[in-house]
Amino acid sequence: MIFLKKLFIMSVGCAAVFVFFSVAWGGQTIAVSSVLYPPLVFDEEVPDLGKGMLRDIVTEAFRAEGLDVEYSIIPMSRNVWSVLSKVGDCCLGAMEWFDRSGLGDKVEPVDIIKLEFKAFYKVENFPDGIDYERLEDLQGYSVGNVRGSSSQRTLDAAGLETDLVRNIRLNFLKLDADRFDFAISFYVTGEYLIRDLFYGHEAKFSYIDKSIQQMRLSVIFQKRNRALKNTFMKGLETIARNGVYYAILKRYHMSGKVSEKIIPENLRGIVKLK
Repeated sequence: MIFLKKLFIMSVGCAAVFVFFSVAWGGQTIAVSSVLYPPLVFDEEVPDLGKGMLRDIVTEAFRAEGLDVEYSIIPMSRNVWSVLSKVGDCCLGAMEWFDRSGLGDKVEPVDIIKLEFKAFYKVENFPDGIDYERLEDLQGYSVGNVRGSSSQRTLDAAGLETDLVRNIRLNFLKLDADRFDFAISFYVTGEYLIRDLFYGHEAKFSYIDKSIQQMRLSVIFQKRNRALKNTFMKGLETIARNGVYYAILKRYHMSGKVSEKIIPENLRGIVKLK
């Protein structure tokens, strides 16, 4: 019996990133739908990488338990509704989406990663680099962000004016066109898109080392799906121990360097680092 599935949101600005599963226990297949957000989720395989960092982790964790996965890419707008209305069995995203709505007690997360939002800029505009003590110190600069990003509340609280765009690629294209001073994105996303969009000219860009915000991304299960949650947890721990999890992280970091602080607490101590 195949239960229906829906959506994956990130925020990331990702921000808004979610994945919904339905389990076909008889056929041993999990159907996954997701929002496109490079390099976390691709709609098809990218040479020398895969189908997305988070998509690959989810696939390998379930595969470790003998389950296959099928994916489809759908819009992000129905994420929370899909989970809470029981149309979807679980999602990959941020617990804050549920907590903000007062619905955090309806679901249970399994953390997969902790990603940092960074402010990227063009080196020619800040040849000596730039830093800040408080985010409010960036008032007066122009900032680009993806509409719906989880980082937007932090930017609003600091009083920063933002130019909201519809997708993360456009955010970096507008940065290159000097439409604003900083483009906000997850570090791994900015690193990937700068190489993808401006190959051979990556040195034109840099980022402020201090993070705007750190965000946990989790597979979030309805409480009624604890059996599926336990299955996923077991598979996730397996790929953390055997090196598959870390190898996926390293593959999607263009520099090949992976900060240990992005590994969530539930996986620290068991992740095999290479």
